[in-house]
Order: sequence, then C-alpha cells, then structure tokens
Amino acid sequence: MADADPHPSEPGLQADQRLVDRGWLRIGAGLAIAGQAMVFSFAVNLSEAEGWSYYVVHGVLILSAVATLAFLGGDLIRSAWDSLRDRRIGIDLLFLVTLAGAFAGSLVSTVTHTGSVYYEVVAILVVVHTAGKMLGARSRVAALRAVTSTRASFDQCDVVQDSGIVRRSVADLPAGARVRVAPGGAVAVDGTIVEGRGYLQETSMTGEWQPVSRGPGDPVLAGTYSIDGSFEIVASGGPRRLDGILAEVERARLAPSALQAQADRLMAWFLPLVVGASAITFAGWIAVAPWERALFNAMAVLLVACPCAMGLATPVAVWGGLARLAQYGLIARTGDFLDRLAKCDTMCLDKTGTLSGDSLEVKGWTVAPEFSGREGWLAGAVAAIETGLKHPVASALVRGYTGALPPISDRQIVPGLGVIARVGTEHGGRCELRVGENALMPAEGRETSTTKEAGAKSVSVFVDGVFAASIEVSEHWREGWRETLQELGTLGLRVEVLSGDPRAEEALSGLVNSLGLVRPVAVRSGLTPHEKKMRIEELSRTGASVGFAGDGINDAAALSVCDAGIALRSGTDLARASAMAVVVGDDLRVLPVAVRVARQTRRSIHTNLLFAAGYNILGMALAAAGVLHPVVAALLMVGSSVVVSLRALRSVESRR
Repeated sequence: MADADPHPSEPGLQADQRLVDRGWLRIGAGLAIAGQAMVFSFAVNLSEAEGWSYYVVHGVLILSAVATLAFLGGDLIRSAWDSLRDRRIGIDLLFLVTLAGAFAGSLVSTVTHTGSVYYEVVAILVVVHTAGKMLGARSRVAALRAVTSTRASFDQCDVVQDSGIVRRSVADLPAGARVRVAPGGAVAVDGTIVEGRGYLQETSMTGEWQPVSRGPGDPVLAGTYSIDGSFEIVASGGPRRLDGILAEVERARLAPSALQAQADRLMAWFLPLVVGASAITFAGWIAVAPWERALFNAMAVLLVACPCAMGLATPVAVWGGLARLAQYGLIARTGDFLDRLAKCDTMCLDKTGTLSGDSLEVKGWTVAPEFSGREGWLAGAVAAIETGLKHPVASALVRGYTGALPPISDRQIVPGLGVIARVGTEHGGRCELRVGENALMPAEGRETSTTKEAGAKSVSVFVDGVFAASIEVSEHWREGWRETLQELGTLGLRVEVLSGDPRAEEALSGLVNSLGLVRPVAVRSGLTPHEKKMRIEELSRTGASVGFAGDGINDAAALSVCDAGIALRSGTDLARASAMAVVVGDDLRVLPVAVRVARQTRRSIHTNLLFAAGYNILGMALAAAGVLHPVVAALLMVGSSVVVSLRALRSVESRR
C-alpha cells in the first residue's frame, strides 16, 4: 500500500485554507477602511483642504490605501505576478492596472497640489477582489476536506499477526497482509476474502443496489462495509480503487473554474485595449496640454474601465439564479454551476440512489397454496424475525408491516444467507421460520421463484421446511423520476443512465421504453467508477457539455470531471462535496427546472456583460477625448455598477 496515489490537493488546499482562515472579519475591516476613504476622498475632491490639514487628510487617504493593500492585497499581487510569469492575461491584471493607475495618479495630485485623488479606488478594488477569491476558496476547501475525511474513514485496518490483531495504517501495509473485518466494519483494503462469509454493502463503490453475499475467493474493495459477516482478507497491495477516485476528485477541484476561464478570455483582449487607450490618451494630450492634464485624462480612462461593473454583471444575476434554485430545492455552492448547467446538452444520471431512493420496498408476495389465508401471520412472522437487523432487505420487510408481531426465540443470523428463528403461530404453537436466500432453505423444498419485475430480488420464506412464500423486493424509485426523464428530453438534452449495477439495463430498459420519451434514454450497466468518469470524458471530447447526477463514492470522480455535477442529499459526503449542487429533497423534477433557471440566468448574464462592456468602452472614449473629468469617471464607474446590478435584479424578478 506504500504506492498509494499522492494527494494532489495538499498545496492548493493549504493556499485556499490560508485565505479562508483570514475570515470575513478581515474583509469587513477592509470594507470599513474603503468606506471611510471614499468619504474623505469625495470631500477632498469637492473642497480642497488648506494648510496642515491638507497633509493630514491626504496622509490619512494614502495610509488607508496602503493599509488595505497590505491587509488584503497579497493574493491580488501574487495572482497578477503569476499571470505575468505564465504570460497569461487575466482579470487580476486589470484589477492591478486600475489600482496602480489610481494610486499613482492620486500620489502625483497630492505632491503637486493639483487635480483630484482616488485613493479609495485602491481600497475598493482590493476588497472586491479578495471577497471573490475567498468565495471560490471556501468551496474548494469544503470539497477537499470531504476527500480528506473519506480517506481517513478507510485509513486504518486490523492486521492479523502472530502476536494477535494489530491496528495499522493502510499506507504501511504490504501486499499479502491479512486483514480482519468485523460485522458492521469498514473494508479498508482491496483484496480477496480467504475466510468468512456474509453480506457486503457495496453500493457506494459499485452501484449494486442490494447487499452482495461474499465468501472465500471473492474480491472486495476498500470503501465497502460488512453487514453481518466477519472476514479475513488478503490485501492485494498497490493503489486502491478508492485512492484513484479520491485523487481524481482532488485534481478536478483544483482546476480553474469555468467562469474564471471565461473572464480571463475576456481580459485577454480587454486589458490590452484599456492599457493601449490610456497610453494613447496620455501621448496625445501631452503634445497639446500640460502633463497634469494628460495624466488626468489617461487616469480617467483607467478609472472608467475598472472591472467592477463587468464583475458585477455576472455575480448579481448568479445570486438571483441561485436564490431561485434554492426555492425549488436545489442548493448550489458556486455560481459556476448555473453557467455550466445552462450549456449542458447531455445529462447523465446514476441509477442506484439517484433515480432510485436509498431504501428498498416490498413489491409483492407470492404465497404457496398451502398457506393461503395465512398471509397476515406470514407477514407478521417475517417482520418479527427481521426486526432490529441492519440489512436493507430486513428494513423493507419490517417497514411494510404495521400489525402486532408474534413472539420469536432462538434467532440465528446466517451471514450472507438470511435468518432462522422459532416463531409463535396463530394457535399458540411454535414453528421454524427461515427467511433469506434459497441456499438457506432445505434442499428438497427449494423453489425457484420468478419475480414479476426485472431487476427485483426474491426472498424465500420457509415454515418448518416447507415453502411458504416468495417476497419480491426492489429499489424504491424516486418521486417524479419518469417526469424528470421526459422533461430533460423536452429541453433538448440527451439522457444517459450510467450505473455500476450489472442489472441496471435489465431493470430500466422496459420502464424507460414504456414512457414514450421525446428522446431515447441510453442505459449503461456494470460501470466501474473509472468507467463512469471515462464515459463523461468521452462525451466531452465529442463536444458535448455534460451534466451528471449521482450519490455514491463511485460517482465522485464523474461528478468532479463533468461540467455540472449534482448530488443527492441522501448520498455520501464525498459525492456531495464533489458536486457543484445538491438536491435537498427527494423529487428529481427539480433537475429540469434547474436547467430552465440556468438558461434564463445565462441569457441575463450575457445581456448585462454586453451592456457593461459597451458602457465602459463609451466611457473610455469620452475620457480619452478629455470630456470626462476624473471625478466624473469615478462616478461613472459607480454608476455603471449600479445600473448593471439593477438590470440583473430586474431580470431575476421578472422570471419568478
């Protein structure tokens, strides 16, 4: 196990953690300083101070700008430096250019006692930049902490040695080590069972909806749990499948966001335009006017081109869209989700735990003729001997019965097969009741039952060695799953079901075909976590934009690499952390609703970006012509931000 995958998240996680640890308190302090600087700056620009008060007021303004920059500007400066070093133009550079122009021009005005000052712009830009960075960092830290927590849950195991059972770290475990797993315990290694038999819950790793009976010679995976059996497992050594899933989640979470990439593409042409316009303005005016006038006009170009308005065009619309999604029962952790979901033309869904719920249900009973009329007693007897057991089939059998339970005694759990007990009859006697797999039943009395629904499980019931009933148990399909598939197709999305359950196609194909869907739904069965991820990447390579909804550890890698990942609240911590959004209820019909909201929000964002860009370009032209005084340019900067915000809010409200 020493060859386990490295943890690619550690450097990025540490950087994000440092930013988050600073907390909103520091941003609040920076905002307070910026607010005071704005008040002082406008006062100075409207009524010039004289004598010693001039130096005091300007000193306070300079100190406020420097303090805010020292307090919060480290990340902005580092990001801008990284962009320059990588020869990449990003929005950080535009922030820094505007900041530098405002500070340099203001400092010249202070020294020469001419013109206006804009130290408050420095403070405002630093606060806006830091707040945006912190929101992204918090989202990444939450996801990567879940990865760390999941890894820690399967990081220790009980190793069988000559001296006894020793608790050891999986990372130090050699290939061939024998590992003991107790009933109810976690399997921490990939390997092969050499002793023991029982049920394993493998849903989170394989997508198999029903517990699987495992015994000597069967393979097991780290990340699964024993339900009722005690096992000894020979560790296979090398990286676990679980490690690969976690590493893929980490790498995906550390990749740049889609909105950040989109903003950087915009800045690739906008920043050179701004810098060039400012330089040309200065060069043109210095030839015909004093250098102070040339500097003020050039600085006005930088001020009116401040990215605040373009920066607000997206977040205000996004916040409104996220609020609407929350009303419908879907919580998104990042604004990227709306943009990504709006562009999706393909939606992939897991089956077990996503289309189906996290519990099983009894679909029906087939009672032997000899027990006709005793159905009520049979149901109560089965519920009685299954009460208190952790097996999901047992939970379904108990949940389906509401009457009085007959007395039981001598209950014996047979790992991997079922349960045997003595049960009281209707007439006060006692009988032997067996409930479980056919292999638990007397050989001469076994019957092979035919289930009515594809993909269902048959549970045999024998009374005193005689076949009494067969119970059909299957997955519980979530509310609205049929309408969800219909609506997704109506919206023009291609829909695929990607399941680790080897019987998924058998269980779903008939149901899906009976719906008369607008677009056919493809069902892929028996996929490993890596194969799910590979399918998402294969679709992406063809030009598709892919959303994915899942709930298990085996879905985490696919949730991380898809364009828009959605997890179920009832899913694993890792799945929820790997996704960009979580469905908080049980109704899947929120998925097509979310697609509609996302598309509306994206249209609003594009409209506002065009408006903000046009507003800024017009303002830059007027500033370059000398029509705009720097004070007016600063007011336009604020005004464009307000107008864009109002447009975004009105757009959101109009669609409620």
